[in-house]
Amino acid sequence: MSKKSPNVIFKSKYCLALSSIDNKNKSSNYKEDRLKDVDDMVDYFSNVKKKVVGMFEYYMGHTRGESVNLVLENGNYATKQDVKKIKNDYKKYIEKSNLWKGIISFKPEYISENISIKDLEQKMAKEIMPQFLKYCGFKDIKNMSYVFSIHTNKKHPHIHIAFIEKKPNYLYCDNKVNYRRKGKITIDEQRYLKRLIELTIEREKYYNPMLKKTNEDIDYLKSYFDPNEKNFILKNANEIFVEEKILKLGELLKEYRSLNNQNSKKIKYNSIKNNDLGKEIKLLTKDIKKYLFNDETSILYSSKKDIEKDLDSLNQYFEKLDNDNNIKSNISGNSIVNKKEEYIDNYIYNSIVNHSLYKYEKVSMIVKSKTHSDKITIEDLIQEIAYQNNLKEVKQNNQQIRKKVLDNYFKNGNTINMFPSKYKMEKAIKNINYEMEKASQEFSKLFDYEK
Repeated sequence: MSKKSPNVIFKSKYCLALSSIDNKNKSSNYKEDRLKDVDDMVDYFSNVKKKVVGMFEYYMGHTRGESVNLVLENGNYATKQDVKKIKNDYKKYIEKSNLWKGIISFKPEYISENISIKDLEQKMAKEIMPQFLKYCGFKDIKNMSYVFSIHTNKKHPHIHIAFIEKKPNYLYCDNKVNYRRKGKITIDEQRYLKRLIELTIEREKYYNPMLKKTNEDIDYLKSYFDPNEKNFILKNANEIFVEEKILKLGELLKEYRSLNNQNSKKIKYNSIKNNDLGKEIKLLTKDIKKYLFNDETSILYSSKKDIEKDLDSLNQYFEKLDNDNNIKSNISGNSIVNKKEEYIDNYIYNSIVNHSLYKYEKVSMIVKSKTHSDKITIEDLIQEIAYQNNLKEVKQNNQQIRKKVLDNYFKNGNTINMFPSKYKMEKAIKNINYEMEKASQEFSKLFDYEK
């Protein structure tokens, strides 16, 4: 284990519900002690003398000015009436719910160098605690009660937290909801809370800039797959074997939608079932994506590499957080990085399947209007694609050549301008003949011994 002092330390304890089958305490004073414990806890949390701002305020004996140093779920400071209500409520809740308490301690400079106390309080109330409780398995945050206070009167600033279930709120594996029986906060749950706190404290200084760059690079790559943009990469795919795959994918998608009675305008790649047809669709979609990013000289390849570097930087950042806090790293399970990778892949997959269906139906209509036949094969569509591409190129070349010929014919009187290609060929032949004659003369000199 690293000897490095962690930025964040979290310790917790719990009291089992009075009615818990695991609660073996038979003391006659146990319930009274628990009720008194609630009063003592809330009073200790809310002691305004435990919270000071800086050295000057500390020596002058000034506080932040709040009459009660206790933060509620909505981020507001509790009033004296709130404190009284919390005590009464918690005394009712402990009958059936466990009461969890925790203390989060920091290096002295860790908070002051990265975030204000006020901002940290708001983040704790509105973001950190709700996410943490959901991670712990509690279904509805509205059915939870939590309070906390930040104490800065010691060398190490620290946060006292407490939370409890108002009603049965723990989601078990059988999808049933009941009170949480387990009291201990697991190592994994502790790690998650510490991660949330660290990311919040360091967000502006480290995390946000990295995340911003990652999002910008993802948006840039997405622009190549935006149907509303002229540089939509799939519209410019003109290799016949890629267009064949796109048309084949469109045919499979049309069959899939017909079998599943789907008529929505858009297709969601992730909603495609994993049956035989669905697997074939997904395999072909991934094959098209692989082709698009296979060229190391392309802008797509470079853009994807930028995103991979961004995500690698985020991974290294999370790994550093773990190392700084003596946590066993679990980079492969990093949800933020994994979600980014999943997001960009799904965006591209969605673009490919929607474009393929659109392309298939569009070319089908062109073929139908020509053959007046309802039975169209994939070969018909491929031939039409090849024909349309070839026609486009030939049409452009013929227009340019014809214009040049007509301009030369009507605007110039000599044969050189009237038939430029013929003149160039004749001149080239003369030059070749002249060069061959000169070469022949030079070669004959090798055998002229008299000279």
